[in-house]
Order: sequence, then structure tokens, then C-alpha cells
Amino acid sequence: MKRFEYAGLTKELHQRLTLEFDALKDEHHRTFTKYIMETKQCNRQYARKYAQRFDNVIKERSKLSHTTLEDMSEYLTDGLVNDLREYLLENYSTRRGSCKPDTDKTNAGLTRELFIQYRKEIQELRSAHPNCFANYIMEVKGCSNQQAKTICTAINTIYTELGILTPRKVIQLEGILSKELFGKIAKYVFDKYEWPESLDEEVDRIYLQYRTKGDLGLEKENVKRALYKAISMGL
Repeated sequence: MKRFEYAGLTKELHQRLTLEFDALKDEHHRTFTKYIMETKQCNRQYARKYAQRFDNVIKERSKLSHTTLEDMSEYLTDGLVNDLREYLLENYSTRRGSCKPDTDKTNAGLTRELFIQYRKEIQELRSAHPNCFANYIMEVKGCSNQQAKTICTAINTIYTELGILTPRKVIQLEGILSKELFGKIAKYVFDKYEWPESLDEEVDRIYLQYRTKGDLGLEKENVKRALYKAISMGL
């Protein structure tokens, strides 16, 4: 049953979204939930929730929100993701608790200093692994080849300033960047953006593992919940 015509998008944008997502589901026929589990690094329960949210948008049972777009973005082409982001930013306000990307992708949403450091480290890694960067990521992250390719896409999107560095992409970069730079970037991004609740546990862990003298997103409601849990557990 259609409740929201074109999921709150234009007919053309919804058709493009439907075509890309249907192609993805055809590619992973009968294994789509498993594919989401691998790419999102989550359990089956969360994977089914992701799949249901995506399906609701495709079948026009719900509108496409900023949060759902961020969750879908790694499965779509960069061109479509950018067009969808621009449309949502122009036509809808962002509710609290979602991750609102900047329209300006200069420095991938980072400070100039952090962006330069990021590019320098990625350049060094590419030079050290010129023909097997994806294999290197697989080794470092302990992930599948498909997951490594997804991370490579995120790295390239940030490196070329085609998109911004979101909290989800920060999590993907863990173990690839130096601990010092990763801590600085995590602090900056978590302070600047909200994130979906599905990322709470990862943000909690990163906060505790890479905490600095400053406060890492301390005022965010998600982090307050994580800190309360950590304090109550005596950490």
C-alpha cells in the first residue's frame, strides 16, 4: 500500500533510486539480508530492520529521511546519493538525531588541517600497497572483499571531496588511519554530526578507546547515554 507518493521525492529521483536498489537485490537474490549483515557488520536482526526500512521507501510506504539515506548511501552510486542529499536538504528540515551532511563538500566536511593529514596518510598507504589496497584493508579490518571495496569507495569519496566524512564512514576508517589522526577525526565528526541509534554501540566503543583530553561529542544525547552506561559499569 502506497502512503507517500514517490517516498517524498520527485518521480525521477524515486525511479532512479528504485532502479539501483532493485538491481542490487537482483544481484544478491535470496542473500540480501546476509549481504547487509556483511556490509553493515551487524547481526541478522539489525540487517532485517535495514532491509525493511529500505523496502518501505522503495514501495512508498514511508518517506526517505536523511538518516535512511545515510544508511542506504553505500549501496547507491555517488551521483544518485549526492542528488538525493541535495533534494532532502532543500526540501526537508533535519530532525534531531539524524546526520545532516553539509552541502559544501570542501575538505570532505573536515577542517583544512585534518583533511590534509587524511590525504597524506591515504597517499602513503596507497604508495605502500599500490596494487593491493583492498587486500590490505581486508587484512587490517578482517573483513570480506566486498566490505573492503565498500571501504575503498568511502575512502575515495572523502579523498576526492565528492562527499563528506559522516560518523558511519569514520567507523569504516578505524584501523586504517593512524590512531592519533583517527582520534582527532572521530572527535571532530562526532561533535559535528548526530548519527542513527544503530551506531550507538560503535560510537560508545570508539569514544572509550580513542578518548582524548577533550570531550568527544560529549553534548550529544547518544554519547551521554553511552557515558552513563560506562560510568554505571565502573569504567
